[in-house]
Amino acid sequence: MCYVIITGRSLAWLLLSLVAFMLILTGIMTPKWLMGQAEVINKNNITVFYVPSVGIYNRCMKTGNETNHCGSFSFYGLATDSTLYPTPWKMAMFFLSLCAAIQFSSVLCGVLACCFQSIFKKSVISLAGAMQALGGLFGVLGLVIYPWGWGAKRVQKLCGDYSQPYIPGDCSIGWALFVTATGVALVFVGSALSKTADKAANCDKVQFQMDEGKQLICLA
Repeated sequence: MCYVIITGRSLAWLLLSLVAFMLILTGIMTPKWLMGQAEVINKNNITVFYVPSVGIYNRCMKTGNETNHCGSFSFYGLATDSTLYPTPWKMAMFFLSLCAAIQFSSVLCGVLACCFQSIFKKSVISLAGAMQALGGLFGVLGLVIYPWGWGAKRVQKLCGDYSQPYIPGDCSIGWALFVTATGVALVFVGSALSKTADKAANCDKVQFQMDEGKQLICLA
């Protein structure tokens, strides 16, 4: 018999895990990791406030008639030449993408845990929590490696010659980096919360309602 078990703690863990995944994905996709010096451009008698920026695999810059042209510089993915796509950023992209993929898998496990509480005699929620801890470590590794690429020529063109590994030169850190770091931090929070969610899904109240023959069990 299939039981659908939904508790307040498991729902909170699932929502937190989903938010963490969305934050990490948003950070990866957004070219606002490093912000260059602000410029004021007069175009057709219109004053435009322009800030060039670079992300983990894309950038926004002024090209020709376009004030803010955004696009990817990782034309061939991780196989792109290192002069165009710095090697540390490739590594950071790999680890952060792996973190996001593991987190997404944890969210799917959280949804499946409503109907299938265990697999191979192991709790689905506890397994998902362990996966989250591993994914969080990959995320931290990606965040630590990323500033290593600040000494690349691509970054020096944007941030000046004083830009060195872990020193952004004339650039400022963009909001996308903070969003990604917040998402990775929430991954660890979700991993810790999975323990209480697992206990709530296997508490005596749930077992009592299962013994009564209820298939849909909802607890605060």
